[in-house]
Amino acid sequence: MNRRQLLALLGFTLVAQSPTPDYVGLDHIEFYVSNVEKSRDLFVRIFGNTLKNRNNKRYLKLGSTYMAFEAPRGTGGQIRVDHFSVSIKGLDMPKLHAFLEQRGVMFQDYPSGRDTGITDADAIRTQLSPENGWSVLNTANFPAEEVPLPDEAIFRPIALDHVLLNVTDPAKSAAFYGRFFGPIVEQGNGRAWFQAGTSRIGLMQTPAGERAGVHHFCISATTFDYNNAVRKLQQAGLAVEAAEIPGVVQFHDLDVLRIQVRSA
Repeated sequence: MNRRQLLALLGFTLVAQSPTPDYVGLDHIEFYVSNVEKSRDLFVRIFGNTLKNRNNKRYLKLGSTYMAFEAPRGTGGQIRVDHFSVSIKGLDMPKLHAFLEQRGVMFQDYPSGRDTGITDADAIRTQLSPENGWSVLNTANFPAEEVPLPDEAIFRPIALDHVLLNVTDPAKSAAFYGRFFGPIVEQGNGRAWFQAGTSRIGLMQTPAGERAGVHHFCISATTFDYNNAVRKLQQAGLAVEAAEIPGVVQFHDLDVLRIQVRSA
């Protein structure tokens, strides 16, 4: 067997061993804020105080998932979402690499070697990670931060539910994300949705006056009283606006990041 035949055989083996990943769902979302301590106090008031602090970067538990936020890095850093992460059951990095290469998706592994990142044409970053990312934070390297919670948190989060992305060219973006998330499962109202385990990733044309990136992310929570939740958010000084779906609470954080909460 010559070298070309060997490589062809190896290529066939990789294809045979590269099924679509078994996506679990959204694992976490990371973003930059203008004032870490003020954002920390606000998010604790809204979602509870299971919190980690490593080098002034905060990690706040959202049921089986989490959010992470910190100050922008370097001069001129933007207040924006850095990336969202989708977890994979039984992640095997060589098999994931083979799967992405097979579908023509460029990727860059994180220094830890346990995650890989994909960047789309709008510079939106998707991280593919092992399941239960919060478990990695349960070490001495990620000390808990005690923040008093005088009253019960407004919501009791269960998990990240979905993320909706503003994109420049929805058709091209749909073709790109379809390479690794599979076919679109729902379309309507200018949105195209992919299913990734229990979570959804949506695409929409970037609205006038906004930029490409995360339009909003949504958190599922245990059943709550809509009017009471709105009242408490307004008391916290937040702007609450009508969501497209009745019963979903939509508000902006201190940096105008749009967040939704829905009853599971």
